[in-house]
Amino acid sequence: MNLQSVISELMKASTYSSLKQHYIILWFYTVIIFVTATVGHVITKTNGFTYGMIVGFIVSIFLWCQYGKEMVK
Repeated sequence: MNLQSVISELMKASTYSSLKQHYIILWFYTVIIFVTATVGHVITKTNGFTYGMIVGFIVSIFLWCQYGKEMVK
């Protein structure tokens, strides 16, 4: 694919509407990361936010590999 065809595809509304379920799942994973980062901060003020965010990313990756990919097929 050349750059012009990629840009053309990005400008089509159908590209984004076909990815609606993907975006819903991404928002869910974002909420998981927010929650785990906040819990980490509450538990440990020093670096807790960072550790919680890392845990949230790991949980999100696990959920994507186990369930998310199958949901969007």
